[in-house]
Amino acid sequence: MTDTPRSAPDSPGDPDTAGRQPAPAEPRPGAGAEPAADTPRTADFPGGAVRTPGHGTPVAADEIPATGPAARTITDKPVLPGPAGRPEAPPPGGVGPDPVAGQPVYGPAGTGPAPDSQVYGYEAVGTGIPGRLDIGHALSYGLEKFRRNPGPWVAVTSLGFIIYLLFYLVVRITEPRSAFPLLFLFAAVMAGLWVLQAALVRGALYETDGYRPGFGSYFYLGSLGNAFLTALLAFLATTLASALCLIPGMLVGIGCMFSLHFAIEQGQTPVEAIKSSVLLTLRDPWRVLLLVLTVVVVTCLGLLACGLGLLVAGPVAAMAVTYAYRTLTGGPVSPA
Repeated sequence: MTDTPRSAPDSPGDPDTAGRQPAPAEPRPGAGAEPAADTPRTADFPGGAVRTPGHGTPVAADEIPATGPAARTITDKPVLPGPAGRPEAPPPGGVGPDPVAGQPVYGPAGTGPAPDSQVYGYEAVGTGIPGRLDIGHALSYGLEKFRRNPGPWVAVTSLGFIIYLLFYLVVRITEPRSAFPLLFLFAAVMAGLWVLQAALVRGALYETDGYRPGFGSYFYLGSLGNAFLTALLAFLATTLASALCLIPGMLVGIGCMFSLHFAIEQGQTPVEAIKSSVLLTLRDPWRVLLLVLTVVVVTCLGLLACGLGLLVAGPVAAMAVTYAYRTLTGGPVSPA
């Protein structure tokens, strides 16, 4: 018997009895129910169109990025669209997005911020619980951190020698004979030293975070004016207390030793930073006093080698004091 062609349009799932071949962009008819959700199908490249079961819109085969042979397996799992509506392929060497499982996306190995790029945030995590200050460990910590990143520390500390040489040259050339020029030069030198001190504190904070700063990172102080005013107020308080008696001056100076840390890291005002520093010092006064005496001894040893030892003693002392600050506040301290 000869089959009579049907005039009704074909439906997906009915056989094509007229012997007509489907167009390239037309879904191929199948027999029976659609495959299960996770049944793989194969798309031939190039040309033609494929329809993923569970999705009604045909997708051209050339829109699917081919990363392997001429045929690839397609499943019913949703594909995250890319920037141009195309499926996003997994990154090389990483794990692709899986919205169903909720898995994160990992980049290829070796990616991340450059070593000299600015880093915001901490690699180490603080407990928030004040710890017990160990003076010997504070010094060894500072020495080890300096050993691993000596170049920037020496470069920043050398600015102190440059400031001193400039002051000496200006005095020799101008030979000021009145008090006003001398006071002006003294104020300029002290301002430079305060900025340098703030830079050392900033670098030491980065080191305890686990980040090795470059030269420019030392001067990322947030508000330079706030740090400058904090150092100025601490200097004036120490000077006025020393005018009354030496011991009160020493006590005030020790009480202000963490003021720049609070001003730079936490953005406190000069008065708040000094108050926080005094309260932190009173938390463990005897160990803080022992730390100050140890730092003074290290600084004096650095002066013995014609002052060149300060290129090492200064950074080590700055990191030891910052280690004490982070330990007493329960802040983050990266491994040495």
